[in-house]
Amino acid sequence: MPEPDPNQESSTEDQKPDPYQAIEQLLEHGLLEKCRDALNAVWSENIFAPRVIQLYASLTREMGKDDVADTLDRLYQKLSESQDQPYKHHQEIFDAGYAMVEIRQHEIASLLLKTLHKELPQDPHVAYELGFALMSMRKFKEAKKYFAIVANDNEDFDAVLNLCVCETLDRNIEGARRLLQELTRLAKDDLEKAEVQHRRMVLKRLEYFSDKFSHKKNLNDRDWLFILYGSILLRPRLTIKHDAIVELSQVAATLVVLKIFLNGMDHDREAFEYYSLKSKPMVASLSHNMSLPFDSYKGPDRPDNALLMMCWTTDILGPHEAFIEHNCNRSLFAFGLSTVEPLPLVPDIVGCLSADLRMPWEKNEISVSESKKATDDLMERIATLESDPELVAEAQDAIDYYSDKRDLILFLNAQKFGQRAEYTAELPLCGEVSA
Repeated sequence: MPEPDPNQESSTEDQKPDPYQAIEQLLEHGLLEKCRDALNAVWSENIFAPRVIQLYASLTREMGKDDVADTLDRLYQKLSESQDQPYKHHQEIFDAGYAMVEIRQHEIASLLLKTLHKELPQDPHVAYELGFALMSMRKFKEAKKYFAIVANDNEDFDAVLNLCVCETLDRNIEGARRLLQELTRLAKDDLEKAEVQHRRMVLKRLEYFSDKFSHKKNLNDRDWLFILYGSILLRPRLTIKHDAIVELSQVAATLVVLKIFLNGMDHDREAFEYYSLKSKPMVASLSHNMSLPFDSYKGPDRPDNALLMMCWTTDILGPHEAFIEHNCNRSLFAFGLSTVEPLPLVPDIVGCLSADLRMPWEKNEISVSESKKATDDLMERIATLESDPELVAEAQDAIDYYSDKRDLILFLNAQKFGQRAEYTAELPLCGEVSA
């Protein structure tokens, strides 16, 4: 039997595909999200792999995040110079972890910061950023121990606040109540005092749930959106895939549920509004169906009662400061609310939760004729669906759910809630729906 040729074996090894080749091709072709996901998978397996970090720096530069790219370049340079003890590059690792938190890549951030925490177990900056990354990953129990390091040593308002949030999301009422007392003592400026007031109301809603539904082991999206923000979730069962185009029938069905809900909650509306032109077909079709006027947003003050409607919550960014104050003459409705993206404020009513969505008529710019056609199509579909028994039952379910919670929700409650809360996208990942 012939001896194996060592040269042939070496040649076979040399022909193994480069694990980074596919990633480089994704980057070269501008498929940035797919490239990021592939890099995250490789980076999580070897947190100090220089080539991964170098590629991630190139990716973030392509995404217009030059400051993040510069931070990753510095870590790459340090690792390239010395691989003996990569975890000793404390400042560069911390900066990279912080940068990953900033661009919401929390899993990678947590891996970097956990490595650094082993080196610097009492460092408050490392502990805080690690806790924040874990909290953003919905790992509330694990996040608490890192926030506690900061809170116990420094009486840090933000650390105590995040501890209080974690205890709330863990449904530990006693823990949240104790930390709320500590927050009240630590609050100094108006923003901190406003946050304390918000947490006080969150605790009140959680206590309400504990009293009324003590048997309920698992809370769902509708429950948490109510507890954390006082917002209404109309259609918790409606699911829309990431970056999907919403079907016209889904838009029409949601508007039908909204109409029945408004009537059932005795909303004394007199007009509808839109801010973004993308929302105009939705507003125009519902206002026609309900025989009410509509107009574009003209400013924060208006004499009549209006419902400002938007397709996606980010549509309100820009003029959002005008809507943080809860005006009794204007309520906010958003067809979709992000499950992951924080926002400066939360709407009074939300159609559904979704990572992202696009309306069926949505393009970069919508012409007058396209807007009219979309409105006509939507009006026709609403007329077809408004007596649908399933939608009527869905709307009645929402009315029944919120009727005994009127004092605790934002909707029609401007006197009690002077400002809309910031939306921090901290909903636990549950997806269950209560009967």
